[in-house]
Formats: sequence, structure tokens, C-alpha cells
Amino acid sequence: MDMPEKKHSSEALDVQSRMAETLAGKRPVDEKSYPYFPPAYAIPFLHIGTDKQLFLDNFILDHLEDVTRVFPTPERPEKPIIDVGNLPWEERAREVPNIMPSGIVHDPEDGKYKIWYILSLSGDPFSEGQVLCYAESTDCLHWEKPLSAAGVPFENHAETNIVWRDTAHVAVVLNHDRSDPERKFLMLYNPLAQAKQKGRRFISQVAASPDGWRWKVSSEDTLERHHHTPRVIWDDAIQQWIAYSQYSHHWNFLYRKRQIGRQESPDFIHWSPKEVVLSADWDPNLPPDLEYHDMSVRKIGGLYIGLATEFMAEPVWNVRTETNWRDIAHARQSLQVSRDGKRWVRVGGPGPWMDNRRPGSMDYGFANFTAPGQFICNGKTYIPYDAVADKQHWYGKNYKPPTPLVPEQTYEKGRMAWEHLGQVLGQYPRQNRSIGVLILREDGWAELKPAYEHGRVYTKQFVFEGNTLKVNADCYGGYLQVEILDPNFQPYPGFSAAECDPVYSDNRQQIWHTAHWQGNADVRNLWNKPCRLRFDLHQASLYAFQFEDQ
Repeated sequence: MDMPEKKHSSEALDVQSRMAETLAGKRPVDEKSYPYFPPAYAIPFLHIGTDKQLFLDNFILDHLEDVTRVFPTPERPEKPIIDVGNLPWEERAREVPNIMPSGIVHDPEDGKYKIWYILSLSGDPFSEGQVLCYAESTDCLHWEKPLSAAGVPFENHAETNIVWRDTAHVAVVLNHDRSDPERKFLMLYNPLAQAKQKGRRFISQVAASPDGWRWKVSSEDTLERHHHTPRVIWDDAIQQWIAYSQYSHHWNFLYRKRQIGRQESPDFIHWSPKEVVLSADWDPNLPPDLEYHDMSVRKIGGLYIGLATEFMAEPVWNVRTETNWRDIAHARQSLQVSRDGKRWVRVGGPGPWMDNRRPGSMDYGFANFTAPGQFICNGKTYIPYDAVADKQHWYGKNYKPPTPLVPEQTYEKGRMAWEHLGQVLGQYPRQNRSIGVLILREDGWAELKPAYEHGRVYTKQFVFEGNTLKVNADCYGGYLQVEILDPNFQPYPGFSAAECDPVYSDNRQQIWHTAHWQGNADVRNLWNKPCRLRFDLHQASLYAFQFEDQ
């Protein structure tokens, strides 16, 4: 073949369709493969196309020789990227733990990094009186709250950064379908005040916007309720919007336990019922007092990467209609991976991927509500998250428990300790909430590094597209070489390790490198051939690789 066989972006859908048609008797049984339904490729090997390949799971890996895999923890600046209190409509937000990210977008048209976040104007952090606000940045670290007449007025202020009122449990996304300029941005939310006026507990609405400022309702009430901060992404593989949100303890009367639910929608309006896809009940390696509070997802190549909030509950239970749930806890982050967005595996051992920091820090109590997706800027990955300085509790006059707490002695002991802490410090700990940011190396979710100085990495066999091989590697102070092997583990002519120009850099900040063999980077003559890569690491670390068209 003169051109590479293309990877099917809807491969998962194609397999599902053939399976359904075969089981329904509409398609003859393929006796060679049944009961398996492999992708319909002329060349029967794994097709990676130009998808980026990470090493969070073993999907592309075949063998590690003197190589260890580590999962770097993110850098967290001590100072929030977005705080409240400097604008008139933020006064009440100082008193309530409310501000949290609802959606992030790197706008392809103006190049700006954009974030939408909710804020309380009423003093009630979870019910009526919440608004959606907007901020923007050019470097993901320094953020501005632009004031515009396009914003929603507040009292005598005609220019604000408020873009929508009566919002709760908000998800803002960039629409993958750009055929209608008026629907560039989409928003899913619960208008709680409107629901109350109609005598209902919840209403789920959808709005659209051409610029992220001016919004118009496009669906007055979706058929399926959304609750507890959905995190939404578009999935090309199945041509559906995917929403991850808490399978809430308030609705799950059987268990009263926080778990992660998943919904699908073809149009952002009509959603499937919420199914549980992640629960601590399924993992005996986790303590029983851990619950999954929320999860954001980003998809890189064929890999789904989830950041799931671990709600670490204390032994105090609320009682309502003879059922129990727990609300006193701190929250941290775990790293999860999946290949279909439904079956998840916790990564990195029994401990958290990102723990709470020391008392007095901005995320001592809660590090949760990470934004879906990610920003990539100057060789780094940025993910905004919600930071709370105190744990969630019902201590003090401003936090009256909604229902009785049992055992009473345990609750009272905790309350007295909290009171005593306030007396010693001269003030009670506050549940200040701000938006912080997690920072990783670009695609630096998993690192393959030599156990000592030298190591070797073998991939599985695959077929690729693209004409060059790019490698995400840390080669400062070391180097690596790449060999492209045939099925007999012999290097294809011209692509041996001995012929590979050592990949190295004098710049510690360089992320991506192009592989060359005696000065040649062109790999087109290996199209449609089964290949595997062998990376020889010499005091160098490997993070990802990708075939690209250049």
C-alpha cells in the first residue's frame, strides 16, 4: 500500500455495531473470529494511527528491562490562581465555601485559556443565589476577571464578570460541532430558584453561547436530572458527550454512599440514566471509610485519565428516615485509568495521588472538583481544582447539622476539639474555598526510568500513521536511542539502535524530541508493517511517544 491504513476513530462503535447485528441474526457469524469481534482492519495488528501513547497502563507496553514506572505527583503553587473578595459581588463568597471550577477551554480562535466558575451571592453555598463567573489567562498561572457590559449586572455595577444567574451543578464545554456559531459553548446546569418556583426539587437545563458571555437557553428541562457537579467531555470514539458526576448519597437510599456515575448524550440534551462506574465498595485494597466524591476525565489518545476525589469520612453518621450517611471528612485525589471510560483502575498503590497539605494551607481540608480536560502551555499540563482550607463538618453555629448525628459522643468530642482549637488560635478555622492549579510535565502522568542508569523498554506490535516519530523524554544529562523491530525482533533496515542518533538535550525544559536514524527522520517506508519500538534509556526518562505528520 502507498498510504497507511487509517485508524478508525469510531472503532469502538464499529465493533459494537457488528456485534449487535451478528447476535440479532442480521450478519453471518464470522467463524474465524467468533466469539471475538476484532476491529475491521485489512492489516490485523493494533492500529495506533497518530494517537499519543502514554504509559499509565500496559496497553502499549510489552516488556520493561531494568526500568521502573513511577507516577509523578503534581506541583501545587501555595497561592490560588483565582480567589474571591476583590469585587463587590464577591463579598458574600468570603463567608461561604462555594467558588469552584465548572469548565475550562483553550479557545482555538483567540488562543486564550478560559475558565468558568460558580460563586454564591446569597450566602448559601449549595442552593439558590449561585452565579456563573468567567476568568481568562495567557499562561495558565496569572488569571484576570475581565469586566464587561456583556456580563450580568450586579446592583449598580453595569460591567461584571458574571455570565449567568441561578446556576448550580454547572458544566461548561467547547462544542465539537462548530456548524452553528451561536452554539460555540454549551452549558448544563440546575436552576434551583426556577425549580423552587415550579414546586420541583431539580430542573436540568441547557444553554448555548457564541462567546462564553451571552447565553441563551436551548432546553428548558432535560428529561434526565443532573445533580452534583457533572464533569463533561466529548468522546470521538463513541460520538457521545460523557458526563461524570457523583452518584449521590442523597439519592441512593440503599447505600447512602458517594460513588461515581456516568451518563451519555448524543446532543447534550437527552442523557442516559446514570450508571455507577467507580465505587470504593469494589476495591478491597481501599479502607471502608473512603468514598468517591467526584471525578473529572481527560482523554489522551485512547486512554481515559480520571482524577477522582477520595472523600475520607470520619465515624460520624447523619440520620434521616432511619438511613445513614457521612458528611464529616477531608478529601484528596486519586489517579484512575480506563480504556473505555467505564471500567476504571486506581493507579499508583494504596496511597493518594495528591494528598492534603499541612494545616493552614489552602487545601488542608479539601482538594477536589478538578476541572475536566486539561490545559497545555509551555511544556506543562495545568488542571484547575477546588481548594478548601478546612474539612467538611457540622461544627459551630454556622454549620447546624441538618439531621441528628450519631454516635453522639463521637460528634461531641469532635465539636469540642474544634471549639478548643478556635480558642487557642483566637479564631475558628474557616472553610475558605479558592481555585488552585495542578501542574505536571506535559503528558507527564507516568515516567519510565532506568532502575539505576540503563534500561530498556519494549512496546507491543502496532501499525502507525505519520511520517516522523516524536518522543516525550527527559534527556538532560543522558540520552536514549530507538530501534524499530520487525516480528522477528530484527531492526528494520535503517532503523537499528546503532543507527539512531542519540536523543539528548542541553535544555532541561525541552519536552518533545524527533527521532533520527543517521540524520533521517522519515519513517514512511514502515507504513502498514507490524512494528514494535525498543527504547534504550541511558540516564534518561521516557513519558510518551507519538507518530506525527510533519
